[in-house]
Amino acid sequence: MARGFKTGGRQKGSKNKRTLQLEGAARQLLDNAGEILGKNVFEGDAHALLILIYKNTALPLELRMDAAKAAIRFEKPAKAVIDANTTIDNVVYVVTDEPLTHEQWAEQYCADPKTAH
Repeated sequence: MARGFKTGGRQKGSKNKRTLQLEGAARQLLDNAGEILGKNVFEGDAHALLILIYKNTALPLELRMDAAKAAIRFEKPAKAVIDANTTIDNVVYVVTDEPLTHEQWAEQYCADPKTAH
């Protein structure tokens, strides 16, 4: 029966059985890869490998271009799509002791008083 606090089970911060199993399998895979490939194992991640390929001028341009196309998504995020019909209205409130006419306000606070509406 619940007592309002934890009374047993896995300790906070410890990994569950599935996580431990996955980490063990990954460790075993890396050990096997190290035995198969020997000392020539690349230590970086996939993005680092793509960078090595597209910056290597000794490789064919077509291969370098393919690597650059794959790496660009990690280096430069895609631009967000915006709604072209959206309008941006800047609202400015000015507190004064004497009220200004529309023309006086436009002269004092607008970059181009002719375009103030």
